[in-house]
Amino acid sequence: MSDPSQKILIVGAGVFGLSTALFLARRGYKDITVIDRIPLEVNQYHPDAGCDGASADINKVFRTGYGVRHMYEKLAFRALPVWQEWNATIKNSSPEELPTGITPDDDLLVQCGVMRLGEGKELDDYHAQCLQGAIEQGHRDDVYLINDAHDLARAAQKDKDSPGMHWASKLQRYGVLIGGNIHGMLDMEGGFTRADKSCLYALHLCKKAGVKFILDQRSGAFDKFIIHEGKTILGVVTKDGKEHRADKTVVAAGGWTASIVPEVSSLLETTAGSLCFIDIPENRPDLRKKYSPAEFCGWSLKLKADPGDHEGSYRSMGGFPADPNGRLKFGFRATKFTNYETLPNGQKISVPRTAFTENNIDNIPKKALEAIKSNIMSLYPDLAEFGLTGTRMCWYTDSIDCHFLADYVPDTNESLFIASGGSGHGFKFLPIFGENFVNQLEKKEDEFTQYWKWRSAIPGESANGLEEGPDGPRTLDKAAMATRADWKFATNRVDKLANCRTDWKFDADGVVDKLAKCTV
Repeated sequence: MSDPSQKILIVGAGVFGLSTALFLARRGYKDITVIDRIPLEVNQYHPDAGCDGASADINKVFRTGYGVRHMYEKLAFRALPVWQEWNATIKNSSPEELPTGITPDDDLLVQCGVMRLGEGKELDDYHAQCLQGAIEQGHRDDVYLINDAHDLARAAQKDKDSPGMHWASKLQRYGVLIGGNIHGMLDMEGGFTRADKSCLYALHLCKKAGVKFILDQRSGAFDKFIIHEGKTILGVVTKDGKEHRADKTVVAAGGWTASIVPEVSSLLETTAGSLCFIDIPENRPDLRKKYSPAEFCGWSLKLKADPGDHEGSYRSMGGFPADPNGRLKFGFRATKFTNYETLPNGQKISVPRTAFTENNIDNIPKKALEAIKSNIMSLYPDLAEFGLTGTRMCWYTDSIDCHFLADYVPDTNESLFIASGGSGHGFKFLPIFGENFVNQLEKKEDEFTQYWKWRSAIPGESANGLEEGPDGPRTLDKAAMATRADWKFATNRVDKLANCRTDWKFDADGVVDKLAKCTV
């Protein structure tokens, strides 16, 4: 039931919190406050400046293909024109009209294409379903297959019609991976979002709409709930001791959600992907151009499951074009690492461990780093001389089925709402999915209610790895960590991904990597 007179408090200013706040304001709510422990306006959501949530990043994939999960495919196509509208608005704004950190020259969405790759010459079931979805949505003309002569010819013609984006080159660049035994599809409507600037712009829109923000390591940091009669949540107390009372409290804290609301740990788990970076120096403009969005697209490689892995397969590795400062990002998520700690109530919960947490971490597991290095040697051999220049553990919130969670915590008298469970694919929906979160908060059913509701895993079935718990093989304490010495490349040999795969399938203790059951 809608009641815009209610006071709403949101814990977390990442994409879930920002989008929810924006659409609450658009629906007429006048008293909305968002708190976060990071001074995000000052740090501008930059991951090197203390911003360690998953939303705080230099880029995120924008794709439209979702296999048989057509509800997200449709949501991506709904988001696309809004991203384009944001780009146009920024371009037509004066510098004074934009928040610090964004200029009229900034694009939030860069449609340089995104390449989805898999093992074998024939499309696997997932990619075939993505292709069928593109056909059904009327977008087949924007999808190009790497092993299709007709599509190769179409890409060459596309270059003649719209020069400057090098589509034919992008389509043929990835055949070197896994010994050429590969298939793939290039989605020309896809690309990537500039994540930090996108969050900064969404925060700007929220403030223009009247949303209040408290962004501070004490006055914005959650400490505890205000609880009435053991059930109803009346707001929160922050680390400075101040009470923030509200009619409804929304927890949109990403990887910290389960540690704030332990009840969600049965359907949400904090897991980490592993990131590496290479910074191309200014004195190599040739390489900055070669790996720019005009000549290089984002890509992801999905490997087939091995015996012992979760049934199915997962997008295991990928990369992005260089950003304006020459930084390239590479990701590994074949193993989604966990980090279990014991809460004061004795419950073990996976929580983020970052470069800025009390128990900080300044590197990634070695097997992730070695797999990324092997890809770099295959696709970017001319970058090996620079070595890796940075790493990061990026902590996501996985749900039992890769659907989001947008519902009230049971037995809280509809006073405590969760907006979380991004499962590594939520960022692209930033401009629009807050509308659907608000629908759930107001108890208005829509096409996502059945998927985003509070739910339980089916006993005896895989739950996207959550069934493993603190004794599972993916816990970070079981992983051998890389050192800075590992950042260098052995340039006298070119690793091949097919050989690398046998290296990272088992760690030193014989633990099998886990591939997620759901592919979204």
